[in-house]
Amino acid sequence: MGIVADPQYTVNQTPAPTRVIPSITATHTPDWPALRLFNQYRLILLLALAAIYYLADDQRTLGSRNAMVFEIMHLAYVVVTLGFIYLIRIQIPSVTTQFYVQNYLDILLISGLMYTSGGVQSGLGPLLLINLALLSQLASVRHSLLFAAIASMIVIGEELLARLIVGPAGVNFEATAVLGILLFATAWIMSVPVRRLMSRQLVNSSRSRVVLDVEEIAHLNEEIIRELDSGVVVVDSNNNIQLINDTARSLLSAEFTAMPVHLRKICPELLVSLRSSERSPTQETRPFDIAATGQSLLPQFIALSNGGVLIKLDDHAHIRKQFQQLKMASLGRLSASIAHEIRNPLGAISHAVQLMQESPTIDSKDAELLLIAKRHTHRINRIIEDVLQLSNRQKLKHEVVPVDQIIQDFATRFVEEQDISVEHLNVRTTPSLAMVDPGHLDQVLWNLCTNARIHNQSDSLSITLSCWQSERGTTVIDVMDDGKGISDMDIENLFDPFYSTHHAGTGLGLFIIRELCDLNKAKIECLPSTSGAHFRVTLASAQDMAA
Repeated sequence: MGIVADPQYTVNQTPAPTRVIPSITATHTPDWPALRLFNQYRLILLLALAAIYYLADDQRTLGSRNAMVFEIMHLAYVVVTLGFIYLIRIQIPSVTTQFYVQNYLDILLISGLMYTSGGVQSGLGPLLLINLALLSQLASVRHSLLFAAIASMIVIGEELLARLIVGPAGVNFEATAVLGILLFATAWIMSVPVRRLMSRQLVNSSRSRVVLDVEEIAHLNEEIIRELDSGVVVVDSNNNIQLINDTARSLLSAEFTAMPVHLRKICPELLVSLRSSERSPTQETRPFDIAATGQSLLPQFIALSNGGVLIKLDDHAHIRKQFQQLKMASLGRLSASIAHEIRNPLGAISHAVQLMQESPTIDSKDAELLLIAKRHTHRINRIIEDVLQLSNRQKLKHEVVPVDQIIQDFATRFVEEQDISVEHLNVRTTPSLAMVDPGHLDQVLWNLCTNARIHNQSDSLSITLSCWQSERGTTVIDVMDDGKGISDMDIENLFDPFYSTHHAGTGLGLFIIRELCDLNKAKIECLPSTSGAHFRVTLASAQDMAA
């Protein structure tokens, strides 16, 4: 069962983070990494020209017009490139200044190499086109066309110079004109159409990433809402449910109801609580009970920007239980601290009473008073021990144990220590295994049997311990006695702390038993009985402990 939602509603109020699309401006500015790439290109170009000129025996182009001047221009180009490497490293002068100076020198030196190799007919003209294409990616359209004009004038100028020095046979004005046109065309194409196309592709790519991010975030939000322990319901301005998660469906008993639907049809009590919150926004929301299920829910209303309301639902009984557990944990720590502080002076009092009882000069009335004091010090000490057991109950040692054998051993020890007849403690067991802390199980049995003797001070009291396997394969322990039993009124508060039906009881025995059972994922209950009391402990199996 998934989340039913209207597309116009987002999962939460916080707007989804969007990826910032970088702005594409008409003017690109150079940077230091770009200059380093330009320099690497120059070095590769110069190495290639040197290899062709000095290593190729049959080359007839490079330096064909004036070899010595070609070598000087090539060496000057190498020196200039190495100087650029140093200037880029120290980043002096500025990146823009170096960029334009380098391109000016590139045009001059490449044109010089081209002139010494036969002019336009040498085939070195494309080097100017490559250099201009790279420049146009980092300069404005105006600067690109300016450098195209400078390169064209230099090429035309060197062709006119060759016409004067070499003669008509050494020039080709048609090829020069074509090269000039290509220079302008390259500058414009790389600055306007190509850059515009790249910008459009970048924007489309960024938009697609934004759409993908939004879809991923929406899907993630849905998964988070689906797995929340709290119920989430989103209603529009007309109180129609547009979004509801599985937890809310379970709390409102709407597992098979199609959405959208009006809130009144799902839960009239929630609609009443919503309207009450709208009338008094500052008033704290109160839990309400669902008539159909009797469940208590605590709502929280959050107004949305589109006029709707996000409703967060929590199980109020579960919240109260958690609060009670926290309160009892704090109480346990406080009680343990107090118990430790009381134990030392109590030990001193008990020791003093014992010494006074051993005095030969004490009369019968004082002896009776000392006996009362001793009995009450023992009672206080028992309360302290119960409190300390309560505070140390987290020490667990789960293992698979033979429950029937533990009950047999406990019965033997209980008869010896309590000095009762074997006939008054009946044991009926079948071979049974369970996952439980054996020390905790022994304490549970001891407290139950001790309570039976305390509340039924009769020598003829009979206690029965039975152990058997249920249909689910779990081990069940029954502790029964034939005493006076427990009233229905007392059963309701039987496991509450400090609640006792005996004047000498501490009210912590059954509470500790319940806490120990909870720690071992066991269940204890007081069953109705025609005679005496009947307690049942259902132990957990290995599968239950692993769940």
